[in-house]
Amino acid sequence: MKFSARSEYALRAMIDLANNDHREVIGVKEIAARQNVPERFLEQQMTTLRKAGLVNSQRGAAGGVSLARTSDKITIAEIIEALEGHLTPVTCVVADAPDCAKSAHCAVRDLLCKVDLAVKEVLRKTTLANLASNQSRYDQSKHPMYYI
Repeated sequence: MKFSARSEYALRAMIDLANNDHREVIGVKEIAARQNVPERFLEQQMTTLRKAGLVNSQRGAAGGVSLARTSDKITIAEIIEALEGHLTPVTCVVADAPDCAKSAHCAVRDLLCKVDLAVKEVLRKTTLANLASNQSRYDQSKHPMYYI
């Protein structure tokens, strides 16, 4: 399974929002610059995330975006599904998929069902707060503090 650039950029933007939670609204232009993401592309992802109820947006000179809920209440699965749709690797694994003549006796389908469950479990158990915390640690390790 491969996530698109749309999901990668949106995840980075959401982490940025989570790590700057103390500010009410952050401009998409500011996030795009910090994350080295094309602004127009990020605006499209923010629109999708707003429609999914994951971010709030505010228009105007002081406009921008903010998280719709606290970062510990937003799962990575929600973000990815808003942008990519179903996370299922192949159609035969989806519950309402058209019947396959081999689906009842298919070792490949069995394997893909296990993969599907494992991926979904990881994405559902991982919150935006988890990723934001990890990113903060990475950012701090780039700028070590030396004390005397």
